[in-house]
Amino acid sequence: MAVGIYITLAGASPRRKKIEDYVREINQRLIFLETPTRIVDWYHSTGNFVVQSPITNRWMISDELSLAFGVPCTVQTIDEVASWVSIAERAENPLQTGIRWAKGIAFELKGKPCTITPKPTPYAVFFHINRFALGVCKAERVSNEDPESDDRSEDWGTLSDEISKQVGGMWTARSLARLNGVITKARKHNRPRA
Repeated sequence: MAVGIYITLAGASPRRKKIEDYVREINQRLIFLETPTRIVDWYHSTGNFVVQSPITNRWMISDELSLAFGVPCTVQTIDEVASWVSIAERAENPLQTGIRWAKGIAFELKGKPCTITPKPTPYAVFFHINRFALGVCKAERVSNEDPESDDRSEDWGTLSDEISKQVGGMWTARSLARLNGVITKARKHNRPRA
């Protein structure tokens, strides 16, 4: 039986446990659901997971994981996420003095495919990647007076909420740094066995 390795991004949860305990708990729930899908790794404790499953229907995997997590999840292939990250990395940052921009991607968790690009906000500019992913340039620093300051105007969760308000559905946003981290972890699990 072939086993696929996928990247799963879970929506916000009230979890306040050590990530190892949380993953063990989610895998126990998956066993209870009688599914062969398992979390095999994660990147930081921010909802970025590597999932292994012989199931090829990602909507089924997503439904199972959403039940286990208790929040909506999206399931993407490593190559899809890597290609979307590449698109976001090549996007130009807005020209605005005194702001350091952090790039990221917002993923649709549930709802209809997105056909519009959200309007810019004072703390973010969005760009279309495809119907299920939006690029984000998020303002990280808004002061020229102290270049070492780290004044984060809004968090990624706030951006997710803003996208949901503008285009409908439910979205979760991640920084490219987090996405590159989970891609690296996923590729380690995706290597052919000797």
